[in-house]
Parts: sequence; structure tokens; C-alpha cells
Amino acid sequence: MALLVPNVPMPVSEDKVLAAVAAMLGVRVTAIHATHLIRKSLDARHGKQNWRAVYRVEVDNEAALVGVAPGVRLWTEKDEVRYGVSDGAAPAKVVWPEGARVIVIGAGPAGLFASLFLAEAGASVVLLERGGATAERVEAVNGFWRRMRELDPENNLVFGEGGAGTFSDAKIYTRRRDGEIGYVLRRFVDFGARSDILEEGWAHLGTDKVRGILPVFRARLTELGVDVRYNARVDDLIVEDGRVRGVVMADGSVERATHVLAAPGHSARDTLTMLVKRGADAVARPIAIGARIEHPQAVIDAARYGASKRGELPPASYRLAYNPPVGATARTFCMCPGGMVVPAINHPGHVVVNGMSFAAQRAYWANAAIIVEVQPEQYGGTGPLAGYAWQDEIERRAFDAGGGDYSAPAQRVVDLFAERPSNDAPKTSYPLGVKATDLTSVLPGDILASMIGAIREFNRKLPGYICDDALLIAPETRTTSPIRFLRTEGGESTSIRGLYPAGEGCGFGGGIVSCAIDGIRIAQHILDPSGRAAPADLPTHE
Repeated sequence: MALLVPNVPMPVSEDKVLAAVAAMLGVRVTAIHATHLIRKSLDARHGKQNWRAVYRVEVDNEAALVGVAPGVRLWTEKDEVRYGVSDGAAPAKVVWPEGARVIVIGAGPAGLFASLFLAEAGASVVLLERGGATAERVEAVNGFWRRMRELDPENNLVFGEGGAGTFSDAKIYTRRRDGEIGYVLRRFVDFGARSDILEEGWAHLGTDKVRGILPVFRARLTELGVDVRYNARVDDLIVEDGRVRGVVMADGSVERATHVLAAPGHSARDTLTMLVKRGADAVARPIAIGARIEHPQAVIDAARYGASKRGELPPASYRLAYNPPVGATARTFCMCPGGMVVPAINHPGHVVVNGMSFAAQRAYWANAAIIVEVQPEQYGGTGPLAGYAWQDEIERRAFDAGGGDYSAPAQRVVDLFAERPSNDAPKTSYPLGVKATDLTSVLPGDILASMIGAIREFNRKLPGYICDDALLIAPETRTTSPIRFLRTEGGESTSIRGLYPAGEGCGFGGGIVSCAIDGIRIAQHILDPSGRAAPADLPTHE
């Protein structure tokens, strides 16, 4: 038996953990046999900085100590799973039918974890990724950012091993550790992630750490027998009598399969358009767009921590929302403390931005997307592909407003509020440079109006949010996919048997963890066509 003890004050050194827990429980240190850190988080509300932790505690006379402090209770078997002490939902071995083969399109989180789960269960899997492996991809991206190489439409910040998450803050925000979430996090640790991601409620990997994890992940897939191929773009589906029979590659070759799991990512418009043209049922869905707001990190630290920021505290972050009585809601998204704004471009003649940070989060700047909800009726067209045309127009306007060389259009926040164009911009992290302009030439007026209302509200919550050095860099249009493919309860396309749409590009999930979970759940469906193995209600995370 053991106790769950929440709200233990942190930080405490290892030699002081027993004393801190004993004080909370009102017992002697000698009564405690063992402690295990389950989760820690930072509470920086109201200008205070308090680390808090949850511990599993083995102690004499546990039952008598239940309730001696708020939240103290007996540890249960469910806690073993919920807090990641167990391995989560690892797959059971199956008898895989001879000749059956799964093709997985896309090596982002959904495709990678689907391939892993299937292979661990004994399935025959081919993983096809249009972009390059990590090292090749990093070389291509760095060459483009330094203006030494042209944009490669197939190998860039959004296409390649790991998907868009490879060049991001690599957030794995979730307060749960049970089921598939525990499986995902423990596999990350197995492949080289810090073990404290199992403890931190607001953990992130950092793009540099992801680049080390992915080759180990790939090696494990290969060890399990997965046929992993890069620079392997799928151009068409083979559909016979309403059932998928394989795919056609960009070089014209054919790969046969009994199942195709399509997880191409939110920027693979050509692949997603092909699925629609091949008859996969889909509908337009809401998205959210806006721009990245960048501040000196010191501005955010001062707003969150006050003048008393202590050296052991991490760079401050924030999550904010704006819900006006009239008009569209707005919120921050994918906040990157100590990070940089990056060009998330894969289409020539477009400009799109995103945010990322390295594990240390030591950059001078902080950034976050400020995004506004957009409904399908605002796309100005009909059909499941209407959102792509709407996004495309904004991204092309941004390319032109930035000068046509992939510089991003930008405007000081104070100039936006004064309704004047910016003539200059503060130093920025954006590697291709920005062009000071008026964002009314890029973003729709109703989007900007909601952003202005949101920024005004956020400034009340974080004093200094509106300052001379606050810069809006546009546009952020690909927070998610504007299309959702329809699936049966068994995860299959409602119109093409054997096709399994998955991940963010197909309208499911909203970040690394939730996309990984969606890939796992589709893998469960493929392993158990009755659907009994698949839990309901996919959670969403940034």
C-alpha cells in the first residue's frame, strides 16, 4: 500500500524530500519507507512562483493518514496507469494473416506511432514518407534559412521524418499518463527523451532533442521489421470495387497493401486532395488563424514572475483566451518561451510562420500564435477543399507583402493599435528576416479586429504585453487542417474500405501527443476490426 500526496512544495533537494513529505503528513521521517516523484508543475499566478509536486509515498499506517492534508489518499491500481508508473497500453501480439500488409503514409507522430504499435503487435508494415530522414532534412532547412539553398517542396520544415513537430517546441502538454498517453511518453523516454517528461505536467522536448530521438525511433521500427522509406511520395490510391488495394508512388511504381493508413500531415494538400478525388468522404471543418506575437523573453518573465524572478525558474510561458460577447473567440497557441519564429513553408510563393524552441529555451525572445476561430462558411466556397483555397490566398498575400523573397510581413503591435503601417521592426528571431508593413494587406479585417481585442485583454493579464518591442509576424494559417475525413466507428473511411485516415492532416488530433494517440487507436482498429480495442473520445493538446 501507499499514499498519493499532492501539493508538496518544491523545489526540494533529494535529502529534503522526506522531511517535506513527513511535515505534510505529520509523521516522523523514519516512518516513510520510500517516495516516488509522480508529477511537478510551476504555479506562477498572482506574481508568486511556487513549485508543487505529487508523490507516491510508502509510509507506516497509510490508512490512518488519509485526509491529514488536502488531497492525501490511498494509492490505487488506477493510479499505477494514470500516472505512468505502468507501461500503459502496450500492444498484445496477434496472429497476422499471411499476405496482409499495412502501408502507412506519413512519418509524423500519427504515422510513426501507428507503425510502432502495429509492428510491436506483429503486423507487416511499410512506412512511406515524402520528405527526408532527420539529418537530410536539417541540412535542407538550414540551407534554406541561410539563403544558401532554394525551398525544397518535398523536404522542409513540415515534410520529413517527424513531421512538423520536428521543428517546433515539441510540446507534450498533458496532465494524464494513462493508456495510450503513458505508452507514447514511455516510448519517447525509451528513444532518448528526458525521463522527467513522465513527471512534468507541462513538459516539452525541444527541437534539438527531437532530432536525437527520431533516429533511435527509426532504428526500433527497422528492428521490428518495418520497411521505412524516405523521399517516397505517394501520388495516388489504387481502389478496386470500393476497397483500397495499394498506392502509386511518385516514380510510377506500385505498392500493394490490404490496409492503407493515411497520416500525411496538415500541409500535404496534394495528398489530401488526392484522397478526396479518389472518393474518400470528407467535410470542411473550422480552423483558427492569425499571427505570431514576439516579445523579449524578459517582458514575459516580468509579467509572470514580477521583479522577484529567481534563477531556478524556467523562462515564463502563458496560455490565454479571449471570449468577447460578440465576435469570434481568440486564444494563444503553441507558446514558445525562449524560442524563435520560423518559416513553416513547403509551397513556393507562400509565407507561413510557426514557432519553435530548443530544449534549453535560452533564446532572447518569446513567441506565441494569436489565433482566431474561422468557420467553414467564411471560406467563400463549398466542398471539403474550400479551406485550402482560403488559406492559399492569405499565404500568397503574405509572400507578396514580405517582398517576394520569403521574408515575413510584420507590424509592431503599437502601430496596429494606432492604425498605421510600421516603418521599421525590432530585431527578430525570424531567420529569413521581416518586412515592416501593414497587416491589413495580409489578414482579413475581422481576424485582425478579434486579434486586437484579444491583445488588449491579454495586456490586462500580462502587463507589458503591448510594448514597443512587441511584434506581430504573419501569417499563422496552419494550426490545424481545414478538412476532416469521415470514419466509421472502426476507424475506416466511410466510403473506401481498407483506408484509414489519421492524424492532424485528416482532421484528428491537434499536436504531437494527440496525433500519436490517434495513430495508435487506428492501429488498434486494424488489429481488431471489431473495434473493441479502441477507446472513445480522442483528447486534444497543443
